[in-house]
Amino acid sequence: MTKIILFADTGIDDTIALTYALKNPEIDLIGVVSGYGNVDREKTFRNVEYLLELAGRTDIPVIAGATRPLSGEEPVFFPEVHGIEGLGPIDPPIPEERYANRTNFSKLFQLIKENRNEVIIVNVGRCTSLAIAHYLSPEVMEDVKATYVMGGAFLEPGNASEVAEANFFGDPIAADYVCQNLVNLTIVPLNVTKNAILTPGIVNLIDTRADSPLEKIIKPILDFYYEYYQQRDPSITGTPQHDLAALMAALDINGLYGYKKREVRVRHKGDIAYGESIADFRPESSNCFGPNCARIALEIDQDIFVSNVLEILTNNR
Repeated sequence: MTKIILFADTGIDDTIALTYALKNPEIDLIGVVSGYGNVDREKTFRNVEYLLELAGRTDIPVIAGATRPLSGEEPVFFPEVHGIEGLGPIDPPIPEERYANRTNFSKLFQLIKENRNEVIIVNVGRCTSLAIAHYLSPEVMEDVKATYVMGGAFLEPGNASEVAEANFFGDPIAADYVCQNLVNLTIVPLNVTKNAILTPGIVNLIDTRADSPLEKIIKPILDFYYEYYQQRDPSITGTPQHDLAALMAALDINGLYGYKKREVRVRHKGDIAYGESIADFRPESSNCFGPNCARIALEIDQDIFVSNVLEILTNNR
């Protein structure tokens, strides 16, 4: 089994990724680090505990992540995308105030030390918590087997600005640090996640097979998500599963992605290119090697994506 620690800012697509991780027999989810992003840190922490309670998996530790970007600025949230509470129409019956003023990175480091060279980190929110962990204890973080990050847009329009994807835009200082300093790094950008689509028909099929309280919220939250995307782009056929796409990359599913290796920088100055992810894809460029070289997913086989998601989320295995 693949031991995974999920770094999330638990909104709607994070919830689908979490549900997939809990249902996939190939994944051993050993912890969740929950930070600010789609909503504030107190809500994301509360959301993870609520979802794990629905799944009957309160044994999985939840670790309090960052509350704001490394710049120190107040984060901007997106209630129109994920709802006021982060779960679309769902209002978890747990007060978010319970999760204020918490931090427990020591638990994260303990999990990594107990599973030395076995842990894969999948970061599907802002990169802040991941960068802080590497800064606080680089020796422990060296024992992480590999890291997968959902973020960036390479030669593609952004979704937070003309050029920037939301996770990198939300903390480009942390994103640049991660891209420049982590070894065994895979980046899963908008180039592929925008095509990791679940149509309403597929969501309805998943709903007919839902047999747990956690699975029963998939349809209402994705219906909420679809309404937002329909308003933004009426031509879209379903909801892009950005975070699930990054999680699935960690499983090395045959044929799912095509990759190129490049050195990546993230612009973190205050201009129109703020948050832009940059790599050299000129015709004469080629795969790079060395510690600053990231693997970037640039092609996705949507049929393989949908087939695998249906296998896991419809209990058809």
